[in-house]
Amino acid sequence: MFVLRKDVFERVLNETIEEPKVVRLAKCLSSFLHENEIILSFDDILAGHAQFCDCTYSTPSGALEEVNTLFAEEPVLEKNSEVKAQLEQFLIGMRIGMYQRGPSGHVIAGYATILKKGFGSLIASARNQLNNGMESKKDFAQASLVICEAASNYALRYGAKAREIGEACISEVYKHQMERIITACEWVSLNAPRTFFEAVQLLWITHEIVIYEQYCGSMSLGRLDQYLYPFYTKDMAEGILTYEEASEIIQALWIKFGGLRKGYQNVTLGGYSSKGKYEVNDLSFICLQASRLLMIDQPLLSVRWHETIPEDFWEEIQKLIETGIGFPALFNDEVAIEAKERLGISKEDAEGYGIVGCVEISIPGKEFSHTEGFRINWAKVLDLMLNAGVCSITGESMKSPYSPILKDIKSFEEFYMWFKKDFFYFLDLGMSCINLFDKHYSKHWPTPFLSSTMTGCLEKGIDVTGGGTIYNLTTVNGCGMANVSDSLAAIKNVIYKENGLSLTEFSDILHNNFIGSEKLLKELKTKCPKFGNDDKEADTILKELTDDFCIQIDNYVNPRGGRFQSGLYTVETHAYMGKLTGALPDGRLKGVALANALSPVQGADVIGPTAVIKSITKINHRVLGNGMVLDLKFHPSFFNNNKHRLAFKYLINTYFKLGGLEIQFNVIDHETLIKAQEAPEDYKDLIVRVSGFSAYFVTLDRVLQDEIIARTQYSTI
Repeated sequence: MFVLRKDVFERVLNETIEEPKVVRLAKCLSSFLHENEIILSFDDILAGHAQFCDCTYSTPSGALEEVNTLFAEEPVLEKNSEVKAQLEQFLIGMRIGMYQRGPSGHVIAGYATILKKGFGSLIASARNQLNNGMESKKDFAQASLVICEAASNYALRYGAKAREIGEACISEVYKHQMERIITACEWVSLNAPRTFFEAVQLLWITHEIVIYEQYCGSMSLGRLDQYLYPFYTKDMAEGILTYEEASEIIQALWIKFGGLRKGYQNVTLGGYSSKGKYEVNDLSFICLQASRLLMIDQPLLSVRWHETIPEDFWEEIQKLIETGIGFPALFNDEVAIEAKERLGISKEDAEGYGIVGCVEISIPGKEFSHTEGFRINWAKVLDLMLNAGVCSITGESMKSPYSPILKDIKSFEEFYMWFKKDFFYFLDLGMSCINLFDKHYSKHWPTPFLSSTMTGCLEKGIDVTGGGTIYNLTTVNGCGMANVSDSLAAIKNVIYKENGLSLTEFSDILHNNFIGSEKLLKELKTKCPKFGNDDKEADTILKELTDDFCIQIDNYVNPRGGRFQSGLYTVETHAYMGKLTGALPDGRLKGVALANALSPVQGADVIGPTAVIKSITKINHRVLGNGMVLDLKFHPSFFNNNKHRLAFKYLINTYFKLGGLEIQFNVIDHETLIKAQEAPEDYKDLIVRVSGFSAYFVTLDRVLQDEIIARTQYSTI
């Protein structure tokens, strides 16, 4: 029977009004798993079916709901005029494109724990805590028991459906597939898996429940090739599995992931450990090959790079990159591990990192960091400064305490210091509000199933959203970084070096979106320094601002006992925030997408990819605990030449040796993208890399499509 999740949650919440919220939400999810329609086809290799569903009643739809909930259920906050004013300013920032808040999801659940212990062990632990633990821990223990028992029963429901289908099957092949599903689901309903197939089946059922608990929000898998490898080697040794059969099972799993449009589900492959070995195995190859065969946008793939990466594995990686679907993104192990260690994560745990969603470096089953919890638009600060604190798009006012008169700014140094003051004022305001949300988040939106898989939550009796697991960070991400460095360089050169324009006149030109000032627009775009060309002036500005940004974030702690961490990537927000940002001094027009993550402004990198990597590695990537994005676009014909293919490998090696953290690629030509815009019905399967994730091009917002088209396309190195 088809049921709406929101209807089930609303009904159960009304029935359990007197119980603790964590128990109520566990019962909501339990009821949904009991009532949800089991979808299984006779030709399915794996049981399972996940889809996006309404997240009502389990995660806030956004900052406005969080603020309203806080004021409704925490009356002391509404009576505090200072807090109320801060939160109202934050909401204005959300509306004008200064801030973005994504409060839920974005974590790697404890899949390795589930594969090792099974649901039965979690049930036993929860029951023991409920019967013998401290009184203060019993609410969470009860919630854990309710939802883990429901997870067990959900696996049995899939087994029962497979039995029903199998009995009606005429084909012996399909009957065998159903019998394998029956055996697996019945066993893993309580027990740890015995075989590779059972392990994959349990992994998917766990993932499906994690998704149904809250909006998908980049619920990622971590190091799948490492988790599943012991089951693979055991079955291979016993002669009950072949490479081809394992490939078929992984492909079936990939198809399950592919059922979620733009789900941002990331799988991490490979990696170097302190044992002195690069960890790659048959499954690492199988995963890459599955993506190359199926050519779908899920799951996202990330590969951990180290200078000892085996040559045959690299060849498989490059083959997948050359398909143009944007997989895999590559991460520098040395830099990523150091970035996590500086946040207080142990070396052993840091070495086990996986990638969440786009590029967020996270410790599987042990870290909750709200990796999309807060983003600030650097360029919006400039937009407000040059428009008397009024949003040039919405007309709303958001002023800092500093706000001098434009004509009084006599030097670039004064303007630059003003920008820093405003930037850090708005940054501090945002972080203070995020801490307010964080302090009360677990009380209103706990996630008991996810928490039950995470190390430490049951023992502490605390939900993962309240600090129950080992590592509890909060994240601040940036947007519009290159636009700001290029804009500041333009102001320095056009206003204060040439003295041809006053700052007030320049402000008027921006307000009019360069209409009537086309000559100046061309000069700004072609003659002023641009980040991404190994230009000292533009690069130095961005390096200095990035250093200051990360230092400011380092000074904050959160209510869960953890630190703040920095990220410089944008998902697709550079298009959304760009829509809400007026014309900028770098020559960017009103409403156009901002720079993609830490990459140069689209089309501004005119010298070539080697200059780009030299510019971007002047920034210290070892302080970016939440990751960053560098996206390079190559024409497909580039890879027709073996010398080019070798040069491509050397480019990546050089970038990482210079201290780069992440790099990803689009392999597509302008003409195809333009044709896809004009005739989307003919290009439904065209996949592109956006900013940390891949998606079907024709499903993207027009502003985002234009941004991808505008990126510099390389035909040589």
